[in-house]
Amino acid sequence: MINTLEDRVVAYLSNAQFEDLPPEAIDAGKKCVLDILGVMAAGSSAADIASLIQLLERSTVPEATVLIYGTRLSAVHATWVNGAMARAREIDDSHDATGHHISVPIMPAALAAVELQGTVSGRDLLLAYVLAADLGARLRLASPHRSGETGFAANTYAPFSSSAVAARLFGLKGQAMYHALAWAYAQCAGGLQLQQSGQSALHIHHGLAASTGLQAALLARHGLPGPDEFLTGRFGFYAAYDGGNPDLSKFLDGLGERYEVTGIATKQYPSGRVTHGPIEAAIALHTEESLRPADIKEVSVVYGARGFKMTCEPENERRLPTKPQHAKFSLYYVVASALARGHVGIEDFTPEAVADPIVRDLCAKIRVEVDPALRGIPGGDVTVTLKNGRQIRRQVPVLKGTPERPCTYEEYAAKFRRCVAFAAKPIPESKVEAAIVFVANLESAKDVRELVSFLT
Repeated sequence: MINTLEDRVVAYLSNAQFEDLPPEAIDAGKKCVLDILGVMAAGSSAADIASLIQLLERSTVPEATVLIYGTRLSAVHATWVNGAMARAREIDDSHDATGHHISVPIMPAALAAVELQGTVSGRDLLLAYVLAADLGARLRLASPHRSGETGFAANTYAPFSSSAVAARLFGLKGQAMYHALAWAYAQCAGGLQLQQSGQSALHIHHGLAASTGLQAALLARHGLPGPDEFLTGRFGFYAAYDGGNPDLSKFLDGLGERYEVTGIATKQYPSGRVTHGPIEAAIALHTEESLRPADIKEVSVVYGARGFKMTCEPENERRLPTKPQHAKFSLYYVVASALARGHVGIEDFTPEAVADPIVRDLCAKIRVEVDPALRGIPGGDVTVTLKNGRQIRRQVPVLKGTPERPCTYEEYAAKFRRCVAFAAKPIPESKVEAAIVFVANLESAKDVRELVSFLT
């Protein structure tokens, strides 16, 4: 008899079949898989990734592959590195309803599990991905808090998603699935202070969180029992991390009928998600008005209180950031970059780009108006006052890449190509195009290990 939330979750993850998935969930899943693979490729050249590989390859059993590098590490360590790569560029996908970084822990764990397991079909990978994405989003939906309101963030939840995808690919069901998720609870950690450091700590820890989820599934596969009531117990996850007052109705609403993967947005810019509306509006101003930075007197941005807290405070770090990591979470910098350059891409977050005096001069001219009515991930509203007295304004009510304004698969493919161009090692164009076609037809694939070969 199914009584507890834990039992409901385990039954759902254990019993779901590919045939249960509606077409829109399959389509969204394929887009997310392609997106995160490209993001991982771009992240391979980010800060401290090569150093992390050097540390982990000193003592490891070659079981799974680090994308781009081709280095063989233990499955847990390969997940760690691939997970760090997935988060390193701040351009991974977003579940805007919760602020959750969905795919970062899932695909690295899935790739390692596939290599451990052997032949895995595309249908099995898609199903496992969609279920793990649904779990991660629903865990956050049930939380009474949102990112930026507490000390805990996406990496705290990450072990559940990575353990779920790995357990499903390992064929764990029932009690074994229960133990995999229970071990994930035992390894939850992390918080928003990692974002504040300005260094590589944030993405290195996201990778570590993903790897602990894979480790949780391996513990369960080995028959080691995890703790009971890992979500709702007196000292379970919600009591320990969320004050013990989750809204479980939000977790259960539409479970097995509505899949939260369809609510995932693809990021267009490598910066904090709440900055994307102002960026899009500022790029429109630059493009449509042929703006010159020297002609700008003042810039006004209408912004939400949550975004202000995350990307405008403390002002000494955010107004004129000196580190690329701080620049990614600086509203001032990303809007200035958009107005001055007409783009906000990975290339705009090098130390040299962050130090650009033209952009820094614009940063000082930006004024932020906080609108308390703006919630979640709002659109953009930017007004530029020119030195000749003219005012021009652009508003973006709905962001590109959201379910309300979706990208086509070809637009996902275009982002994939842009991301792969930043890989630590060059990938032949033929492999890049083969990967795009492979994922487009993922439900027909017999062996998804080919994905690894395309990106090494």
